[in-house]
Amino acid sequence: MPADSSAPAVFLSTFQKLVPTHLETPWAEEDGLGAGELEALLAASPAAEATREANGESDGVPIPLSLYEFHRALGNCPDLLETDHFFFDADELEIRDGFLMFLEDAGESTVWGLPVADAELPDPLVWRRSTGADAEHGVWTCEGGTFSEFAMDLLQWTFEDPEDPENE
Repeated sequence: MPADSSAPAVFLSTFQKLVPTHLETPWAEEDGLGAGELEALLAASPAAEATREANGESDGVPIPLSLYEFHRALGNCPDLLETDHFFFDADELEIRDGFLMFLEDAGESTVWGLPVADAELPDPLVWRRSTGADAEHGVWTCEGGTFSEFAMDLLQWTFEDPEDPENE
C-alpha cells in the first residue's frame, strides 16, 4: 500500500482520462477498483506474501502511489490492461530481484517493474527485465521514465492508428 492512501489523489484523474481517450467511452466507476477492494487484492498478491516472509508482519505491498492510483482508476478495465502488454492485476503483483513486477509483454519474454527500494516515491522510474516473469533471474535496465509517463506512453503507442499520418 502507498505510504498514505488517504492522501489526495495525484494521478487518479489522469489515468481515468485514458478510458475516453483510447476507448471512446466515458470513464465509469466500475472501470476501477475501490480502495478497500484494491487493498484486499494487494494483500492476496504474491508480492504481499513475499513481503510477509521477508519482514514477518507486513504493512502490505510496497506499492508507489502512481501504481496504486493506476489500479484505482483502471483495475477493472481489461480493454486497456490486456492488449499487446499485460498489466498484472493487483492480486498478481510479484516481487523478483528486488523489483515489483507490474507488466509483461504478450510474448512473455520481457517484464517491467519498479524497484521496491523506491516504493516510497510517488512515481518511480520503470525498469525492464531481459526475461519474462516466470524466469528466476534476469538483467534489469532502467527505461528512463516514471511509471505514469511509461503507462501513458505505452497505451498511446498501443492504441495509435498506424494509418494516421501524425504517427509517422
